[in-house]
Amino acid sequence: MFVVVSGLLLARRYPRIDAPLHFWQRRLKRTLLPWVLWAAIFFALTVGVGGMSPDPAQDWGWWTGGAGHLFFLVLIPQLYLLYLIWPKSRRGSTWALLIAVAVQLTLQLARVWLPIHGGWGKILLLDYGYEEAPLWVGYFGLGIFLGLRPGWSPRLAAARWLAGPLTVGAALLLLAGLPGKIAVNWGPWVNGTGAFLRPSLLLLTAIVLYDLWAVAPVANRLGGAVLRRAVRSLSQNSLGIYIVHPIWLLGAGPLLEVMPRPLSLQEALPWSLLPMAVLVLSSTAFGLAGAGALARTRYTAWSVGRTRPR
Repeated sequence: MFVVVSGLLLARRYPRIDAPLHFWQRRLKRTLLPWVLWAAIFFALTVGVGGMSPDPAQDWGWWTGGAGHLFFLVLIPQLYLLYLIWPKSRRGSTWALLIAVAVQLTLQLARVWLPIHGGWGKILLLDYGYEEAPLWVGYFGLGIFLGLRPGWSPRLAAARWLAGPLTVGAALLLLAGLPGKIAVNWGPWVNGTGAFLRPSLLLLTAIVLYDLWAVAPVANRLGGAVLRRAVRSLSQNSLGIYIVHPIWLLGAGPLLEVMPRPLSLQEALPWSLLPMAVLVLSSTAFGLAGAGALARTRYTAWSVGRTRPR
C-alpha cells in the first residue's frame, strides 16, 4: 500500500517533470540520507539487543540487505528514478501499468516456481529481491495509473457496493491457500521480508485499496475534523513512523512473548490477536511520537524525511 500511495501522490503532484535532476536530488535527501543515519543506529541496536555479531565478515549480509527494515529507503529511490521515464499520458500509463504488473508477477512467480539453488538467480531473486524495484513495480504502476486520473473516483462511485463481496472472495481465496498450491519452492523465501513478494499480495493490495476508497466518504462524514487531523498527521509522519517504530518492537516484542495469556504472543490464533493488536497500536503510537519530535527542528527533521520543521 505504501508503494501504491507513493506512486499515486507522485503522479498527482508531478504529472510532468521539468527539472529531473532537481527532482531526483530532492528525493535522495529524503531517502538515502536518512538511511545512512538510521542504518548506523539500528546496527548498534541490533548488535546490542538482537545479538548480531559486530564482525563485518558476519554481518555484511545485513548491510547489503538494506539494513533490516530500512531496505525500503533503498527501494524507493529506484522507483523515483523509474518515474522519470514513466509515460505520463493516459494511454502510455495504461500500457506501462500492464507491463509493470506482468514483470512483477513473472519475477515473483519465478521465485516460487523455479528450482533456484545458486548463482545470480539466487542472489537477485531470492536473497535480495525484496529491495529491487522490478519486484514491486506493479504496485507503483497502479498508483501512477490512479494518480494521473483524478476523475476516476466519481465515475466508479456506483460500484462501491462491490468492495464487500470482493474482499470476502479474496479473503477466502487467500485463506484457502490456493495461490500457494501453484508453487513448489516456497521455503523461507516467502516468509519474513520475502512475504512481501508473494504473488497473491497484488490482488489483496488492490482490494484493500478499493475498500479504503469505498469507505472514505462515510468515514469522512462520521469522523469529520478529528479524522482528517489524524489522517494528516499519520500521512505527514508516515516515513518517520516506519523508520522509528521497530525501536519499540525490540523491547515490547520479547516482553509480550513471555507474558501469560491473554497477552502472550506465543499463543495460537485467535488468542494471539490481542497481544498483536497491542503491539501494532503501541508501536504506531511510539513511531508517531518519535517522528513528530524529530520533525520539530531543522536539525533532525531531515532524518525522518521532512524537508522542513513542523
